[in-house]
Amino acid sequence: MRKLIPFIMALCLLPAVLMAQRSKQSRAALENRKEQLLKEIAEATRALQETRKSTRQNQSLQKELQAKISSRNEQIKVINTELSQIEGDIANTSSNVETLEKEVDSLRARYAQLLVYSYKSRTNYDVLNFLFSATSFNDALRRYEYLRQYRESKRRQAESMLSTRQLLGKKLAELHEQRKAKTGALYVEQRQKIQLVNDQKETAQTIRELQDKQKDLQQSIAKSKAEAKQIDNAIQAAIRREIEAARRKAAAEAAERKRIAAAKRKKQQEEAARKALAARKAAAKKGVKPPPEPKVKEEPEEKETSSEDVLVASPGELTLSKNFEANRGRLPWPVSAGRIVGHFGMGMVGKVEKEYSGVVFHTSVGAAVKAIFEGEVIMVFNIQGSGYMVTLRHGKYFTNYVHLLDVKVNKGAKVARGQTLGVAAASPGSSNGQIELQIYKNVVKQNPERWIRAR
Repeated sequence: MRKLIPFIMALCLLPAVLMAQRSKQSRAALENRKEQLLKEIAEATRALQETRKSTRQNQSLQKELQAKISSRNEQIKVINTELSQIEGDIANTSSNVETLEKEVDSLRARYAQLLVYSYKSRTNYDVLNFLFSATSFNDALRRYEYLRQYRESKRRQAESMLSTRQLLGKKLAELHEQRKAKTGALYVEQRQKIQLVNDQKETAQTIRELQDKQKDLQQSIAKSKAEAKQIDNAIQAAIRREIEAARRKAAAEAAERKRIAAAKRKKQQEEAARKALAARKAAAKKGVKPPPEPKVKEEPEEKETSSEDVLVASPGELTLSKNFEANRGRLPWPVSAGRIVGHFGMGMVGKVEKEYSGVVFHTSVGAAVKAIFEGEVIMVFNIQGSGYMVTLRHGKYFTNYVHLLDVKVNKGAKVARGQTLGVAAASPGSSNGQIELQIYKNVVKQNPERWIRAR
């Protein structure tokens, strides 16, 4: 029975050892996951700080905050799981400690009995008396073996009690460490919750700011659309005025040509009638048949010209139009330095769709805006709150330069290619200058990027 005591104690301690081993492995996995989450949070925080540097990335800021909050929630889940495991480890360890204490108490009781017996049998005489009182030699051998095993059992019990005390001390130390870890984890959880609340407040504030900016952006887009419509109406009206003026001029020229042709035809008819009368008189004197009257050749009526035709009715306008077309893809930019920030057609500004009638350039405020081709100024239009627009005519083509300040030309002026028309006005909400170039063929909008040189 005494030989089985160490084995029984080992069996009692085995579940605790296995539980502690599994707990360490699970906690190691949780620690790795926590480290990974901390890295994700650090990365999200870094991305958040980078995003804050640019007001144009507010949508990204909101996404980064949401990602950061998700990481915080995930980490809190991991910490709660870890706390639950620590609580379980503490409960198991406490149970094991209680079992060990009972074993120690039992060993102490048996050890006390051994001490009493040892005291009683402390002399060699008692041992010899025990051996010589045997009834036979074999009985003496058995008694000797019994004494040897008894002493060995005492030694083993003493060692077992010592190792049990050491194991108990180790378990108690682990228990204290687990409590310390629990306290630290709880502190971290509280800090993370505070950080999470702050992040949620920050996100809510950012969302409100984004909503306000979205409203401002929508108002700005609505204003831009109204302004674009105003500009487009002014351009269409100016082009139609040019077409109407050209049509009136062409009609007047046609009427003049018709009047001249009618006078010429009348003169020819009168001359033909005079000659026919003279021929009849001469034939009557001679008594011969008079010759037939000559017919006056009728001039064909002029066909009505289209709007494009009237814009190039004169040789000069026709040549100008052909030269403009010949420079397709080779026309210069209206500014010496800058970049294109708005392209022709439909585009997105944030989440709002906007239509561009031309190409928008960003350049420096006050940069010179120059004519991309020679032509005539047909309009200088004041855009309320956004500067001026200058429109040039190049035969049946028109170029518009929008958002100008300090206009240098007047209506009716002839301008050369590269001549300064004005300077770029400031872009709304930006430190850059802004200029928009529009190109029309008659009243049809063209994509300026297909006409100007690529950079």
